[in-house]
Amino acid sequence: MIYVILLALFAVEVQAQSLLGLCHKDWRCSHTVEMLKHKESITTGWIENTFNKDCPCGDKLLLDQRFKTIRVHLINSPCMRNKRCGSYEVLFNETAASASKKIIKGDRKLLRKYDAVLARFKSRIEGVKNLQCYLSPCLECDLNKKARKILLDKAAKAVPQCILVDNPYRQPCMPGYVCEKHGINPKISPPCIVDLDGIDGSTVNVHKWITKYQKCDIQYYWEPWMNCIRSTFIDPRKRNCKYDSSIFEYTEGVICQYYSHLSFDTCLH
Repeated sequence: MIYVILLALFAVEVQAQSLLGLCHKDWRCSHTVEMLKHKESITTGWIENTFNKDCPCGDKLLLDQRFKTIRVHLINSPCMRNKRCGSYEVLFNETAASASKKIIKGDRKLLRKYDAVLARFKSRIEGVKNLQCYLSPCLECDLNKKARKILLDKAAKAVPQCILVDNPYRQPCMPGYVCEKHGINPKISPPCIVDLDGIDGSTVNVHKWITKYQKCDIQYYWEPWMNCIRSTFIDPRKRNCKYDSSIFEYTEGVICQYYSHLSFDTCLH
């Protein structure tokens, strides 16, 4: 695990949009590609399985010859917490207690679903060049420490080239992993990733936020449209993710405005 910490400590600080809905079948990938075309490197990320079993836009970005930094979540824990998991989700019909217990006891059905998502991700990045991969087994995870450790161990075995990320919801991160926390004011120290996920970036003091967390490996800026959220809750796979180019251009302008003093690569056009 020491090599993971060393990689994280010496990672180049990068900033990006938290495009968690990027795998949706209707995601306008051409707009994403256009948004990134002037950059010397690509930083992005998504959640596997929730918005789509496949991830065509992620696959397209991985084929790019530039250096790529991605952070990917495998399991959707917020849907379990909010009792909104679709039948396709790994944690469908589970609670934090029941899922943790099953994982610790080696429940074949639940772990088989997790292994399937992990295997798809492994296949997705197989042979990809110029890639730095951060892998989080569970988004905003409600599972207990022992259960999270089992998922992390499985991920380490399947994709040893990835830097492992622990992203618990209310619990502390486990030592030996990159710690990821979400929101405007998480308590966190390097090696770390921060994400505004859940807090509309247009409503916060972004300059203050990025200054506070500039020592983290990645800072992800988030607005609701990045999860294809428009108003009331709709199943992620049924959401309208057809945004025109203007929203991509607007948000890239926000990134340029706040991050250009931290990274020469942010605004080249």
